[in-house]
Amino acid sequence: MLAAVADGVHLLSLSLGGLPSDYLTDPIAIGAFYAVQKGVTVVCSAGNSGPEPGSVSNLAPWILTVAASTMDRDFPAYVIFGNTTIKGRSLSNGTQPARQMISGDKANAANQSADNSTLCLAGTLDPAKVSGKIVFCTRGVNGRVEKGLVVKQAGGIGMVLCNDASSGNETVADPHLIPAVHCSYSL
Repeated sequence: MLAAVADGVHLLSLSLGGLPSDYLTDPIAIGAFYAVQKGVTVVCSAGNSGPEPGSVSNLAPWILTVAASTMDRDFPAYVIFGNTTIKGRSLSNGTQPARQMISGDKANAANQSADNSTLCLAGTLDPAKVSGKIVFCTRGVNGRVEKGLVVKQAGGIGMVLCNDASSGNETVADPHLIPAVHCSYSL
């Protein structure tokens, strides 16, 4: 932001942010304050989370914060466990008949921790354990679609992506590479 102001811009449009934080420790708020003092208008995105209380970012009063509304479409996907059906989201194409399932933490390759294999990180899944199965992966660290690629490369045929407590109930309809469904933490 400092370089942009020095270059003489009149407007900064930032589509980035993070969790709401104190203005004194938020680098976007600090940089924007400097820019506004120099006569530059600063516009920021409100974030990609929500709609939940406290999910908006870039709240400093000197920033023009812009948000979009939620989509009016849903892309439901379902996982059936015996007599229980769980609704999630997905854009992946395809369904799987009843198959064996394995949790990522039970599918770890030799010399790989269960903490890493539950996240379905590259190289952490044992093909002998995963081949032909639907794998449960936990959201976090690597990308959601990347997790499906890791499962596919290990021979898995589907994925159930589960949020952890920090991811909460936000689910995203992604174009997965294998049949997959993204489920919330509370299920």
